[in-house]
Amino acid sequence: MPVQTGSRFPYPEFKARYDIPPQQPVHWQWSQLAQGLGDVEHPERGTLALSLPDGSAEVLRDVAVGYQVVPAGEHTGPHAHSWYHLSVVQTGTGTVTFDESGETVELNPGDILLVPAWSLHRFTNPTSQDLVLLNLMNIPLLARLGNLEVVQQQESAP
Repeated sequence: MPVQTGSRFPYPEFKARYDIPPQQPVHWQWSQLAQGLGDVEHPERGTLALSLPDGSAEVLRDVAVGYQVVPAGEHTGPHAHSWYHLSVVQTGTGTVTFDESGETVELNPGDILLVPAWSLHRFTNPTSQDLVLLNLMNIPLLARLGNLEVVQQQESAP
């Protein structure tokens, strides 16, 4: 690959390239979101992501927001990933197990849970109602840095 020659420009122009316009208020109606949750598949680590009117999935600077549904009677495999998620339990009940410590925490509507980056965890829903989590995640930042990674652990036999 040949070495290229760079250029220059005045500092005020450089600074202006990074001026970010103020964010505008946005409203998502729960009734529409809930209907959307019922209309799609529920992969292990997420069901729907919120977007801004312009289609951007970065709802706040460096933060994405999405819904994760653990269907009734199901569970996720144990996994860890490079992003955190701050979860708010919307509906349903279940548990989260942090595999490194073996600790299991019960989840109920209104609970808030922080799963730090690289924390090996899994969700379980033994009930007859879907467990719905609203997740705030720093995925946009990690994507820009080229650091999105997931490690799926093998489940041990019962």
